[in-house]
Amino acid sequence: MSDKTAELARLAAYSGDPWGANNSYFAHAEKYMDMAWDKNIFPFIDGCDFTHVVDLACGHGRNSTKLLPLATELIGIDIQASNIEVCRTRFATEPKASFLTNSGFDIADVPSGWATLIYTFDAMVHFEPEVVQNYLLDIHRALRPGGRAFMHHSNYTGGRDWRTNPSSRNYMSLEMMRRFVADAGLNLVRQKAINWGSHTDLDGLTLVEKPHSSPTP
Repeated sequence: MSDKTAELARLAAYSGDPWGANNSYFAHAEKYMDMAWDKNIFPFIDGCDFTHVVDLACGHGRNSTKLLPLATELIGIDIQASNIEVCRTRFATEPKASFLTNSGFDIADVPSGWATLIYTFDAMVHFEPEVVQNYLLDIHRALRPGGRAFMHHSNYTGGRDWRTNPSSRNYMSLEMMRRFVADAGLNLVRQKAINWGSHTDLDGLTLVEKPHSSPTP
């Protein structure tokens, strides 16, 4: 393992370790999924190609419940094996869905050029900037030309430790995300700040697209 890979694994574990299957947040958040989808998510991703969808950091699958009716095939991915087992049980009768554990910093098991939409909501807000940057490089690889990625991320720069920041947000901004997107060879489609709870503009939504012809970053 290279020094870079070891550091990414350490950062991913620091963000991912608290979010195992026994975390009570999943049940709490499920109650608000319809509202989030109708108010912020679907208006932002309407018009995307849902043929081959990746639900990144899928947790207990509350986002997958919204994506599956639109998708031809869905791969849910999470760093926590216990969450993947929850999803495999929850969607056991759904032939379009499969669920895999990952490193926490890439989606290596998604074939190159397979995905038409890579989606993550209410998870990347906790990721370290270096992890976000690495994900974007692998998102470029996994997307087919013209495919898109939707990312819900932090827009908070008041502290570096997500475990002590408001609503557990990591250090990130809209501007940083735009730079990471460009460095990964992706095109920005749209971006906006959104409120979370009582915090104004705490988060960002970013939609990007893989160009039809571009060099590998």
